[in-house]
Amino acid sequence: MATTATRNTGPKGIPAPKPKAASRPAQTALSPAVDPAPETASAEVVAHPAVKLRDLVERVVETTGGKKKGVKEIVEATLTQLGAALAKGEELNLPGVGKVRVARSVDRDGRAMMTLKVRGAAAPKKKDPQEALAEAGEDV
Repeated sequence: MATTATRNTGPKGIPAPKPKAASRPAQTALSPAVDPAPETASAEVVAHPAVKLRDLVERVVETTGGKKKGVKEIVEATLTQLGAALAKGEELNLPGVGKVRVARSVDRDGRAMMTLKVRGAAAPKKKDPQEALAEAGEDV
């Protein structure tokens, strides 16, 4: 027997956050006395969808106008080389992304888990136009 349940969903079908419990849990000797943040200052966390390889390839194809097969090979090779560089402990300095380095690396169950630290790229500085030394129409 199947039952149907309705869900509260927000924009784009993302499930709405569960309401917070009205009562506080009892404080024990082991738990520190910390005032929780006021509920009026709480920020709603919005989950963004992950960019998958297929999406990345499609974006590069749209941007460059290249053929999908060739672009996919290039994107996969690029990502492989970036992963290898990070695994060696090298720092990446990528335009549009910034500096990326491995902050912590742990090997669990045969898989290397890396925590990356990204220092975002600053917006390019705009150059102020230089003032002309002579006025327009003035002989030099």
